Amino acid sequence: MNSMANALRWQVWIDWTGQRLWEPATVDVSDDTLGIRWQWGRRGMPIPEFAPPAELHVTLRNDRGRYTPGNSVGRLADNVAEGREVWLRAHRIRDDFATAGAASVDLSNRVASGGARWEVTAVAGNGFLATDGEVRGGSAGWPPSDAVALLDTGDPVATITARYRRATDGLGGFVLRCVARDNCLRLKFGNQDTVLERVSGRRADRLASGPALDREAWYDLEVDQSGGAVRVSAAKLGVAGAENREILASTPIVDAPDSGRHGLWHGFRNSLDRWGDFGVGRSLFRGRVAEIRPDRDAGVCHIVATDVMQRLEAIPLHRALNGGLMRSGNVAATVLAWAGLSPHEYRLDHGRMLLTGGPRSVWDVSAARALRRLQREEHGLIYADGLGRVRLEAASVRSAIWDHAAPASLARFTIEGGSDAAGAYAVGLRRDDGSDGAEDIVTFRYRRSSDTGRQQVWDLNEPLEIPAGGEQLLLAETNTWDVIDGLAAPVSGTDYTATADAAGDGADVTADITIELLTEAKSGVAGRGHGVRISNGGSSAAYLQTLDLYADHCWRAQSSSAARVKSAASDASLGIERGRVIDCRYADNYAAAQGAAAARLAERSQPRPQLELTLPLRHAGNHHAVTEGRLSDVMAVNASSQGVTGAWLLEGMDVRVAGGGEGEARWWLAGV
Repeated sequence: MNSMANALRWQVWIDWTGQRLWEPATVDVSDDTLGIRWQWGRRGMPIPEFAPPAELHVTLRNDRGRYTPGNSVGRLADNVAEGREVWLRAHRIRDDFATAGAASVDLSNRVASGGARWEVTAVAGNGFLATDGEVRGGSAGWPPSDAVALLDTGDPVATITARYRRATDGLGGFVLRCVARDNCLRLKFGNQDTVLERVSGRRADRLASGPALDREAWYDLEVDQSGGAVRVSAAKLGVAGAENREILASTPIVDAPDSGRHGLWHGFRNSLDRWGDFGVGRSLFRGRVAEIRPDRDAGVCHIVATDVMQRLEAIPLHRALNGGLMRSGNVAATVLAWAGLSPHEYRLDHGRMLLTGGPRSVWDVSAARALRRLQREEHGLIYADGLGRVRLEAASVRSAIWDHAAPASLARFTIEGGSDAAGAYAVGLRRDDGSDGAEDIVTFRYRRSSDTGRQQVWDLNEPLEIPAGGEQLLLAETNTWDVIDGLAAPVSGTDYTATADAAGDGADVTADITIELLTEAKSGVAGRGHGVRISNGGSSAAYLQTLDLYADHCWRAQSSSAARVKSAASDASLGIERGRVIDCRYADNYAAAQGAAAARLAERSQPRPQLELTLPLRHAGNHHAVTEGRLSDVMAVNASSQGVTGAWLLEGMDVRVAGGGEGEARWWLAGV
């Protein structure tokens, strides 16, 4: 889907082998891609409370059944299967560094895609040479001097994409927002770490660091910039088991330079590092194939991929939170860890203090549902960002924007109402007054847990056959207590007995029975229940007649107390009475429960208008808005002919792209 030089390229990679072998020649299906639909965030009007999993629909040209599962004679053989990782990125390659034959070309003044020229600042002979798709440093000049190659993108916070191979210790990397060679941000790659520096005059201050890139390995890099921060992601190419991971995240940068020029950097005598495919764009989606639907008559194959939130729907939890001082962000992180996510797969705000007392059970519920319950209690938002990463956004994030004196100043983009606008524009607008979401009463329910001490928590209700030399696994689940802790090992003859027959009249074979209480690490179960393994070491079948389990600590929720919060600013003329109960499932902190209810009411006691925009993708300004727009960005919308102005929060997007990059995007926004 790359029809012209410097055109926006929608790049689709699918790891067909399942080995995380990100080798462009084998995973890139962009040339076969006929259409894309990419959806993320809270979509539709009225804007829903919960965000569904992000989705990517890809239509592939399927000549000779190349992408048809079971086609063992195709080049992909049996590797076309559900569960494969999918990666979508939109970017413009500003320079692929191609040269005629094997000729080396000085990068200085080279015309890149789009007409911009490279500017190289260095001592003569110490610049950069492009050779057949790669760039290397020039031979060392004198006196010693760093070399910088700059390309003006017109955007100080452009997200940079590039390939890079490190072969030196900290003598190669990139420059960002480069006003001058001694006034920029510099990204250096060394043997021990990756470093982001603020260069000012002759001084270089370290801003952030992260793990090093492997020597002599090619990486696909993505440098994501915001007004005050830089994040760097890297995917190792051509090596099985590699994953795209964030290797550096800076704290807010004070007095960051302001320039749209970004580029390459190498230190004196560095002719070993390599650079390739310098571009501007960013990753939009990371997920796994959920459906493969070949259409033989049409000669195409439809592939549907979903992000990590879809996986969370199918992962049941039977665990206990420890309690104590625990914020909602910690609760969410615990739930995600139980569901098998790594720390780099989520970004969580700290949120409110929810747990201050005893343990809580998250029992027989999917991880996704547990997060949605937490969202309601926290009165924040939980969603995946389309890249397969989960985020908890505290309610205070929105509150800070609503209270901002001039929220339009936070806008990343201004959306105009007509095609004569220089920036992004919309061809269709639909507005809702938002009154359906208004509330004037919220009831919050607060529960406390207490420890009733040692109690019997479970007993066997019928004989259980254990085959000779065999075993049985049980889930001993209590319905009387919310959480049990300190389960005591059963005592033979006292807590359990076994006989040689089901009726219980046969010989006593209790001595043949061994009972093991499985650890949480082995069973994945803790909280209201426990995994139990019962083994029979005898030469004939045994029948377990009794089994009583006791726990040292048995936690039970006390009777709940409830309160109502009514908005003094509610408009009675709306005729709306939508009081809802917030069941504080995790809270053992009355102030936190009250604060969550008050925060929710502050938002929903007044109608917040909602807007649906349709943006055509024929316009460069719209391309930029669609590929760079993120959840919670504030957009300034100006369509005065339709009575729409002001600042809006971006909630979700549905992008449809046909071959050649044509298509449209629909945005859903909530009024600030």
